[in-house]
Amino acid sequence: MAKVWEIKSSATGKKLETCARQIIATRFREMMSYKEGARDGTDIECVHDMRVASRRLRAAMDNFMDCFPKKPFKKRYKHVKAITRTMGCVRDLDVLIAHFQKELSTLSEAEQGDIQGLIEHLRQKRDEARKPMLALFAELEACDFEEKFLTFFEGL
Repeated sequence: MAKVWEIKSSATGKKLETCARQIIATRFREMMSYKEGARDGTDIECVHDMRVASRRLRAAMDNFMDCFPKKPFKKRYKHVKAITRTMGCVRDLDVLIAHFQKELSTLSEAEQGDIQGLIEHLRQKRDEARKPMLALFAELEACDFEEKFLTFFEGL
């Protein structure tokens, strides 16, 4: 699992809203740092790391939601929740595929053939599960989600 990003500033003497903005923006950047790897799809850990980072971001947003105007905050929260959900569908299949691949060497030749068929089926399901994830990435890019998110939380 990816190491959690450190928050770069001390909270001493700062308002809660200022700290909340910094924490949320850092967690958002952490999550987005895995997007290209998740989009590429060759390293299953990128999907896992992005999903974990999205859950950290959601936890921070849950903790600080009262610091922000409700309607624009909720809109951004829904997008992050959608990211978590689509990443979860892909991740679950990645875990199953990896599990069955690991078990192959312990099986008889006949069983290996059956499990290979199952792995192929799971790979096809994973390819299908990636489509909503990739569509969500494209949708978020089209509406400039990343810039709008950071502008809202950092006031850029």
